[in-house]
Amino acid sequence: QQLRQLIQLNTLPELEQHRAQRILRDINQHHRHKFAHFDEGFVERLLNHPEVPELIRTSPLTQREWQVLGLIYSGYSNEQIAGELDVAATTIKTHIRNLYQKLGVAHRQDAVQ
Repeated sequence: QQLRQLIQLNTLPELEQHRAQRILRDINQHHRHKFAHFDEGFVERLLNHPEVPELIRTSPLTQREWQVLGLIYSGYSNEQIAGELDVAATTIKTHIRNLYQKLGVAHRQDAVQ
């Protein structure tokens, strides 16, 4: 979703814009993906771009919470997320509860908007 926002804001240099669009297209084509791996330079340029919302830069979410949120966004159930991350479903519920609290939301749909 962060990539979508950056693309929509048209804030990325042209080469990075095309790369971000390709990454999103690949992710959408392969709904059940292992997490996309971005090289550190690309991520750093995204996060340091002056028009990237401060929320993205200073997010209170942990890396694992971002992973869980990404899988929620992809339509995964708690059980599917647990299987994908090789953890117990109760652990996923804890991550979801924590990220809901940090985002100030109460429902899955609200968390991914």
